[in-house]
Amino acid sequence: MPWIVVALAAVLALSACGPEEETPATPPDERGRAETRLIRNTEAVGYSGEAIADKVDAALDANEVHAEQVRQQVEEQTR
Repeated sequence: MPWIVVALAAVLALSACGPEEETPATPPDERGRAETRLIRNTEAVGYSGEAIADKVDAALDANEVHAEQVRQQVEEQTR
């Protein structure tokens, strides 16, 4: 009886030592800005991640446009 336990343990140990299967790397999600890529992954918890991320992207874009306009106005006034 003890030899069955030893044989079973040996078989289990050898089967666990097989070569690991490589999982193919998934390409990164290239939609939207880098700042909102994590927001897009909220679909799994019940939020509309795409819609939220699109709105955040639009707000960030608008903020950058406004900041550029302010920078240009400051440059014009300091000439």
